Amino acid sequence: MRNGSQSLMGLYAVLAVPFLLNDMANIFVTDYRVWIGIDYTFVKALPIVILVWAAARGMVRPEDLGLQRLTPALFVFYALGMSVAGILLDTWGLAFFESLAPGGKLGSVPVMEGTALGAVDATIGLFFVGVVEEIIFRGLAWTAIMRATGAPGVAVGLSALVFGAIHWSLGPAAVANAAVIGGVFSLCMWRTGSVYPLIIAHCIVDVLYFGGA
Repeated sequence: MRNGSQSLMGLYAVLAVPFLLNDMANIFVTDYRVWIGIDYTFVKALPIVILVWAAARGMVRPEDLGLQRLTPALFVFYALGMSVAGILLDTWGLAFFESLAPGGKLGSVPVMEGTALGAVDATIGLFFVGVVEEIIFRGLAWTAIMRATGAPGVAVGLSALVFGAIHWSLGPAAVANAAVIGGVFSLCMWRTGSVYPLIIAHCIVDVLYFGGA
């Protein structure tokens, strides 16, 4: 069990690194085509390849990633609940943290409005963001930290901090807000053991946020 928990923590750490490094593109890349290439390589394709490789080697199972079915009623209940929570936190929560820590933003996503790549990123791209981030930063994070510590509070808190950290280029307010959202979503992971409703909620929140709603 100890070796298993160590391998899962190692996998979690390896998968978090590309997300941390990928934020460099928000600072130094202004051409949206280059940004798309970097983003889709490091935080979409690469994590999927690593997870498939790990699964093929028996290092991780679907249930370790939170890929557990819920009844239709529970799925709808938690998907809607987490969507509402995420929307509220992503609006009022972000405004609150910006009032406490204005500025500090190091970079941003290049403008892609009115382009074909922008349309793809606002639909298919955001869907993959929801899938990949929830599997790694909720499903895998929960399993790995729980096996290593056996403490739900630590799993919720640490996974929330890491999720906040991968938004570092967007400034302290974004980091704090992402951490709070990550903590709330992790509570849902604790309750359900499934990332499926969280994927839907994540996609809804991102579509509304990046769509300007």
